[in-house]
Amino acid sequence: MKMKIIYTIKKLAIISVLLILAMPALFAQADRSMYFLPILPNARIVNPAIYPQYKFYIGIPFLSSVKTGFENTFNYEDVFQKKGDSLYLDREYLLSNLDEKNVANINLTEELVTFGFKSKNNYFHFRIADIANSNLTITKELIRFVLYGNGSDYYQGKTINLGGNAFNLTYYREYSFGFTRQIDQKLNVGINLKYLQGIANLYTKSIDLTLQTDPDDFTITAKSNIAIYSSVPGNNGNDLQPSEIFTNTGNSGFAIDLGGRYIINEKFTASASLLNLGSIKWKENLKSFKTEDPSKAFVYDGFNLDDFLNDDKLDQDKVNEILDSIQNEFDIIETEDSYKSKTPSTLVLNLDYNLTPKDQFGFVFGSQFLEELIWPSISLGYTRKFNRDINLMFSYTASAQNYFNLGVGFGANLGPVQFYLINENAIAPLMFSKASFYVLRFGVSLVFGNNDKKEITVTEQTPE
Repeated sequence: MKMKIIYTIKKLAIISVLLILAMPALFAQADRSMYFLPILPNARIVNPAIYPQYKFYIGIPFLSSVKTGFENTFNYEDVFQKKGDSLYLDREYLLSNLDEKNVANINLTEELVTFGFKSKNNYFHFRIADIANSNLTITKELIRFVLYGNGSDYYQGKTINLGGNAFNLTYYREYSFGFTRQIDQKLNVGINLKYLQGIANLYTKSIDLTLQTDPDDFTITAKSNIAIYSSVPGNNGNDLQPSEIFTNTGNSGFAIDLGGRYIINEKFTASASLLNLGSIKWKENLKSFKTEDPSKAFVYDGFNLDDFLNDDKLDQDKVNEILDSIQNEFDIIETEDSYKSKTPSTLVLNLDYNLTPKDQFGFVFGSQFLEELIWPSISLGYTRKFNRDINLMFSYTASAQNYFNLGVGFGANLGPVQFYLINENAIAPLMFSKASFYVLRFGVSLVFGNNDKKEITVTEQTPE
């Protein structure tokens, strides 16, 4: 049995599809619903101009802010079909449910240390947090190519472009110093300065590949322009030690948050913020793959699949040999070049309307800027302020192909102990296989010196 098969570098295309299909916990965006719980000092995550109503706050280590969830352009049932007790992956069914560009994003955050305090008209903040960002853009064309292969009727005699795919997977530790200033009774401004300790990264500057398959002999003519960078502890081939992950300080970067908040009148408050604008320079544990000459075309004859089977089992050594051969054919070189990756930045615009001193409506527009894509969303919220120690909020969020997401959340002070919980799609746990959006955040902090001695109003959220 002979089959003509083409792989991209080190099975990258296959890994791409597995990642987009297998990860159930994906999401992105700023914490939109934080705007709808003004009782939380954590709300300054979405806008550093927000001035907490406490003289001092400190987070419980590892519990002050924990976030998880997903936000995709597809859901579980778009990928798999259930027949009886079995799950099926039908290629045409899957492709019919995908967009031309499919997005999956992760942003897992856990605060290790956080605190803040008031000083006259100023507020100072500090936090250390571990953050894992994963932004993937996968084209339908790449998924179709992996599912069918170049030998299918669909590809014979055609020139196809497998470009437009992008990865940026980053794990880093953030050290943030924040400052909020009340300019006058109406205007607050704020800034967060962040030092970023890069721990691990996989980043694609480009994955461009054009292929043409001869309909007679299945010979492939191809051009590539691939630049894939990685900085991962253990890239040097030695056994990975835990200390290499958490004490890795050779990769560093900086980012900044900027924000402003303006009280228009007793009913309306407007705010805007630009978050996480920065990058990380990767200089340690490097391994990169790049096309040496993107203009060079080459012809590949394929290989005999029988050569890789041993007693009906795949011979991994043979597979590695052919992958190395294909890498050479593609004119891909392996280097240890340093490189820079951007942190996904977000623009957030907010407008609040106070119907009564206890009832507030809010609107939030957010747009995250990803590799190869801009990811917008809108949220509407209603907040009930029962008293100075309890906020209850309900929200509605719509983003790319996620148009109906009802959320709920609360913040409550029990003495100095503050609890909060935000769920941006309360229905998702009841029908998880149909959900393509879910965000859950919770935390516990200690708050002292509540400045809000009366019922909360807009003007009372800023200091005297």
